[in-house]
Amino acid sequence: MLKKIPYGLSDFKRVKTENWYYIDKTRFIEEIEDEQSFLFFLRPRRFGKSLTLAMLSAYYDIYYKDEFEEIFKDTYILEHQTPLKSSFYILKFDFSGVDITDYQESFKNDLLMECNNFKRRYKLDISLENKSPIDDLKTIFSYCRDNALALYILIDEYDNFVNKLLVSDINDYKRLITDKNAFYKEFFTLLKVGTSGNDSAIKKMFFTGVSPLALYDVTSGSNIGKNISLQKNFNDMVGITKSELNALISYYNLKDIQEDIIKRCDDWYDSYRFHKDIEQSVYNSDMILYYIDHLIRTQQEPDQLIDVNVRTDYSKLKFLVYTNKKLNGNFNLLSRLIQDEKVTITNIKDSFSAFEMLEVENFSSLLFSLGFITIEKYRTSVNLKIPNQTIKKIVADFIYSAYKDINFNLRLDTFNNFLADFGYDKSLEVFRYLNEEVKAQSSIRDYIDGENFIKGFLSAYLSLNPYYEVKTEVEVTKGFVDILLNPSMVEIPYGGVIELKYIPKSKYTEKLRDEKREEAKKQLNRYDVTTIPALRNKPFVKIVLVYCGWEMVVCEEV
Repeated sequence: MLKKIPYGLSDFKRVKTENWYYIDKTRFIEEIEDEQSFLFFLRPRRFGKSLTLAMLSAYYDIYYKDEFEEIFKDTYILEHQTPLKSSFYILKFDFSGVDITDYQESFKNDLLMECNNFKRRYKLDISLENKSPIDDLKTIFSYCRDNALALYILIDEYDNFVNKLLVSDINDYKRLITDKNAFYKEFFTLLKVGTSGNDSAIKKMFFTGVSPLALYDVTSGSNIGKNISLQKNFNDMVGITKSELNALISYYNLKDIQEDIIKRCDDWYDSYRFHKDIEQSVYNSDMILYYIDHLIRTQQEPDQLIDVNVRTDYSKLKFLVYTNKKLNGNFNLLSRLIQDEKVTITNIKDSFSAFEMLEVENFSSLLFSLGFITIEKYRTSVNLKIPNQTIKKIVADFIYSAYKDINFNLRLDTFNNFLADFGYDKSLEVFRYLNEEVKAQSSIRDYIDGENFIKGFLSAYLSLNPYYEVKTEVEVTKGFVDILLNPSMVEIPYGGVIELKYIPKSKYTEKLRDEKREEAKKQLNRYDVTTIPALRNKPFVKIVLVYCGWEMVVCEEV
């Protein structure tokens, strides 16, 4: 009987004992033990962090000592056990369920619940008052110290509700990290105290999260653990490697379509690198399991290639792209990224504040933490890029939301209907519609004047559609395609190749317009798009677009 795909399942014990497919990551337990005692590990959402924490819990928890061999059957670590296995009392927290509508009370209740679970789980004779979680935690720490019980603290999604506060109301975030009696701040202070001194209660800690913002701001930049997120040896502790994907394909007898699966997954779910010297990138775990699970169940790929669980409402982070009610340099950086440009910074920072996001390296480092961008290559600086089509569409949605906030209100459903008409009938009305909306709504014009802004504007809106993969500056014979529309749905008959030309308003003449049109036509006629890897085997419509300032003055098929 084939094992089930553990899509959305983060209970390690269930995965290992109830016939679910498991990609063995237990070799990293040795790596973790070789590190310092208090560790901090960041990855974007839906990468498998919770399953990793559950693996550590099952391995180190004295509670599972009698079930150890059953749980870890057929894993690397069963044959390479360490002296610390099954030797800790585990106090585990998961902050993903904290309700931000009353975050102080919800956070307190979450801590109290885990304190009581700890007491019941190990049948300990501890008197807990169930009023102040800080007092109850102090009681637990004292009891463990006095009775020589080694305590391992695990925290999953340490920054989840704090990030929600950040995107919903930055003033709530400020209060959370600055108020003297803020329980979140007091909690991390207590953990730091619990690790100090002789015979301290807390022997080990391991936290997971998405970004370092909360811990930096709460501890004034003085982290209570070592951040191992950017270390080479932990690059693929979560995520799925190419060899692991091939093994998955082989196990589920999908070899007949292996090449198609790899191409699709490379375009939509791959290219994450978390260290500058890593050659082999990793896939997002959730996305791969979502895709493979759908293939197995329905014998065809999902209509929606983006799993709804991967989408995150980062669009509410609007304070990051505004200064004095105007779109700022952070927004310009996103516009460059959506055109597949590379962003170059000196290094990726793993410690910075939410209040310093106008600095390019900080904002870029945050985008890296969120999974919006990844390492392309490194020489003396780090080149960062959008990793795949899934993230490109999420970034496009971010840009779309920012444009809406400056009162550019495009009917996206109408736009996508026109784009579908292009895909089926080669209609160019989609470009004319967009131009007419810009004409009618003056709020947008200041932001799309200039060749790069025009290209970024087009790339963002085209990327929001469900019909095409959007690629820019794609290398072909004798040049680079400005914008390529590669059908992502089998039923779409036509792809698109767009050559974009720009004329500054001060230099516009009809003669120059016609020269630009002819130049674009010659380039398009030279391009052979059949040389581009992973293209659908379909005819591609070649389109010339010429802009003067923000206004389109040529729109025609070659």
